[in-house]
Amino acid sequence: MVLKSDDVNYLIYRYLKESGFLHTSYIFQFESQVHGAGSEQANVEPGSLIRVLQKGLQYMDVETHLNEDGTARLCTAPFSLVGKHVCSVQADARGAAKGAPHGGHTLVHDAKEKRGARVDNGDESESMDVDVPDADAPRGERGRRRGLLVDSAQLLRGHAAPVFLCAWSAGGVLATGAGDGTARIWDVARGGSVALRHEAGEAGARVDITAIAWSEQGALLATASFDGQLRVWTGAGELKQQLRQRRVPVIAVRWNRKGSSLLSAHLDGSVALWDVHTGQLRHELLRAHAGCVLDADWLDNSTFATCGNDRTVRIWRDGEPIKTLSGHSADINSIRWHPAGKFLASASDDGSVK
Repeated sequence: MVLKSDDVNYLIYRYLKESGFLHTSYIFQFESQVHGAGSEQANVEPGSLIRVLQKGLQYMDVETHLNEDGTARLCTAPFSLVGKHVCSVQADARGAAKGAPHGGHTLVHDAKEKRGARVDNGDESESMDVDVPDADAPRGERGRRRGLLVDSAQLLRGHAAPVFLCAWSAGGVLATGAGDGTARIWDVARGGSVALRHEAGEAGARVDITAIAWSEQGALLATASFDGQLRVWTGAGELKQQLRQRRVPVIAVRWNRKGSSLLSAHLDGSVALWDVHTGQLRHELLRAHAGCVLDADWLDNSTFATCGNDRTVRIWRDGEPIKTLSGHSADINSIRWHPAGKFLASASDDGSVK
């Protein structure tokens, strides 16, 4: 048995990405260089890290509760990855062992029971359970009715890897981005799509789609990928502009109000402003933030704000800094201007919104 740190790092990276921690997974991949060590080619299924931990925990469970004569010791205390395990034997041994082997606790028993219950109830459809307020209910009753079944969900197939992003245009056109190196523009009514392919710029380069954004008018779609590619497409899926590649992972892309300028926020703390019509780089702010730039938002056609894991929000006009806002005690994940421009909201890992 061979245990390599590159393989462990790759499983951690996959877990972060599959769990939705996109910014963290990009930073971890960038620093650990897991794909530079050949792990990228491994045939790793989704959820592999959890399965490995589950199996290891089950083995530890059995090992801990196995007597010398080969019999299992009954125990009702939970067994977890962290913390010291202290056995607790229930007086009624049959009651303790009734639910599961090895003392009534197992990592997968409850999940199997729940899955079996769903199948027994005939719940194998594509429907979803959602919370929908009942407009006819009295004010005090609204929000109490849960689990309203919506059976009109439509399944769109086309991507060959986890889908990270989705965005609607002003005209109601859906675009998505995934880890298979494609963005897609969907015909939702028919279920078909146009694939916008991002070929690797160099051998072994990652082509995960990291950001997508429609222009405010909905005529153009911007896409960005982990290897730094930034492209502009028409609503029909035709490549209109390929902006100069900076080879730095792109975290976010944002259009100004007119759709003439495109802002890209990068993993290395830089921000770039592009002229969409000419494809030229107008401004390159190499040290916009001390860490990764996590989000950006335009106020108008020349003023925008950025935020990052340096715990600051910065406001810029025509590529020049005009104000820095501090106050959060952790990474700032998202910022949005009020529609009328009166306020700027920021959301942080410290649990606060300012």
